[in-house]
Amino acid sequence: MGWGMIADIINKLLPNRKEAYVDELNDLLVRYDLALKERRDTDAAIYLKRMKVLRKKLGYSEGDV
Repeated sequence: MGWGMIADIINKLLPNRKEAYVDELNDLLVRYDLALKERRDTDAAIYLKRMKVLRKKLGYSEGDV
């Protein structure tokens, strides 16, 4: 088990970090929806990419969200 893996486990267990990720994920979801409605495809793609990264950090799969 490497230091990176240990750091990931600690980050997932710390409530403040996890709450911040969830808050950011919710904010990005709202921005993503607005970007789609306004036909800003590039912005929507950026938000979607960031949401995927956050979901991976939180350990969520596509079916969980």
